[in-house]
Amino acid sequence: SSGINAECPLRPGKSYSHDKLCTTKLQDLLDLLGFPEALDGAVEMAQNKICGFFSVQKRSSEVDFILEDSFIDTVKRIYNQLKEYGTNFVCGAKIQELMDILGVDDRLDSAIAYVQNKLCGESDALVKRDVHSAALQAYGSVFGDIWDTLKSWSHDKLCTTKLQDLLDILGFPEALDGAVEMAQSAICGIFSIEKRDMEISTERNLQSIGAFMKTVRILVGRLLKDYMKGLICSSRLQELMDLLEVPDSLDGAVEMAQKFICGSGILSSSLVTKDSAALQGFIDTIMGVVDQLSELGQSYVCNAGIPELLTSLGLPDTMVSVVETAVDWFCN
Repeated sequence: SSGINAECPLRPGKSYSHDKLCTTKLQDLLDLLGFPEALDGAVEMAQNKICGFFSVQKRSSEVDFILEDSFIDTVKRIYNQLKEYGTNFVCGAKIQELMDILGVDDRLDSAIAYVQNKLCGESDALVKRDVHSAALQAYGSVFGDIWDTLKSWSHDKLCTTKLQDLLDILGFPEALDGAVEMAQSAICGIFSIEKRDMEISTERNLQSIGAFMKTVRILVGRLLKDYMKGLICSSRLQELMDLLEVPDSLDGAVEMAQKFICGSGILSSSLVTKDSAALQGFIDTIMGVVDQLSELGQSYVCNAGIPELLTSLGLPDTMVSVVETAVDWFCN
């Protein structure tokens, strides 16, 4: 996943945390750096540039579960489009030529290079990892723009507009239709939850989707470890919930785990964002745990470990992600 170092250099041998850099006034920053006022414009520009970059990275980490899926989907689409031109042409073409053919944003040059590398397979493993990292980071910026643009729309406009119409309005190329669709599905799912419970912020909704995915994976692992596949697939949902000792509000997560094992074998964030009832049940579970934590007291909860809290609450270890999220909401 994309990320950024906690420290950002402004001069050799000295670095500043994001919070320090982006909350320090310009004059104080000049004093810290020992720069003359004649350079205040340059320092201000650098500060704005770096802090703007941090905001992109922070937003990307919040939608990391969507970003990864979206990046993979976009790379596949670009791969299939370029493959039609033949490897001889693609491998001999410059990146800019390929970008012009696809009509994509210049920031996706590293993603195009990554696909070209995949098709032509000339670089060693280390270079491939570096190219992948650069491609994902650059894609995060593009996806962030898509996300922010769609979030600025009204619920009715965004969630009732067809994908093709959305692409036409936004002027995005075909290669990004998967990214737009994924962002639209995720945001509309969040909108539906926000309408029911205005106390849950967008950031916490995003966090809960990631926790939901983690919980489903844990449930899949536990079921496959403790029970035969035949039993899992022939059992009713309530029977599986009883075996797992989870509350009724997690029925959506258990059902998704059962479907993964017995049916599709596919588990992605896009499935979660489209199942608002399952996600709402998961959020209800988190809020229920938050209520339990309040009874234990903040001084105890915010200094205790998750295993200890699971024991105190009498919850199974399959709910570790629920408790982790509830503690974060309660203590922060």
